[in-house]
Amino acid sequence: MLVVDKNQMIAIDKYAIEQLKIPALCLVERAALAVIKNINLDIRKTFAIVAGIGNNGADGLAVARNLLARDYYVDTYIIGNIDKASDEFILNYEAIKNLTENIYMVDTIADLEFMEENLSNVTTIIEGIFGTGLDRTISGTYAYVISLINSSLKYIISIDVPSGLDSTSGDSWGEIVDCDLIVSMQLMKQGVFERSIYKNKCIVEDIGIPQKAINHILDKMAD
Repeated sequence: MLVVDKNQMIAIDKYAIEQLKIPALCLVERAALAVIKNINLDIRKTFAIVAGIGNNGADGLAVARNLLARDYYVDTYIIGNIDKASDEFILNYEAIKNLTENIYMVDTIADLEFMEENLSNVTTIIEGIFGTGLDRTISGTYAYVISLINSSLKYIISIDVPSGLDSTSGDSWGEIVDCDLIVSMQLMKQGVFERSIYKNKCIVEDIGIPQKAINHILDKMAD
């Protein structure tokens, strides 16, 4: 199995999008469908999507959009300043606004209290708060939300890596989502691979990043 660290994965994504002209939105959509592929929709019909404002969050919103399109119950919680969100996040955000009113910005103590109570409405939490590129200590609202997720006693799916995990070292950036399943995009991340507690519940899914991008970056970084 091919394993990559944080810098390699970021460079592979960048090369695929900027040099090979693979639309980032297509990768987001493939990631969302990869997550849904690994959900037993016969038994899981109610969902909370918890999303940051980057492309990991965009993956989460694309999951929400696809589940809403299939008429599942979805609550969506967004953490972060939406004015700073990625283009792919905004496109999916505008779409889900047309499909549901159950979209909640999480910022204040009241927002956190509402979220804690409202999580009782669902069986499954899908989180895309932070992705592979996380490089700072988690604090404030983000830390509290991860704590809420972990204490919810719900089935939890993390998109790509559990939020709070360093994707190179496997160390914690303060709080880590204690997920039941990790759906990792395209390649296994080193920080997951080196920690059996995460590796053993990780599934790697192809999302359409060309092998040419992977080979180019790994060969270049090996020089």
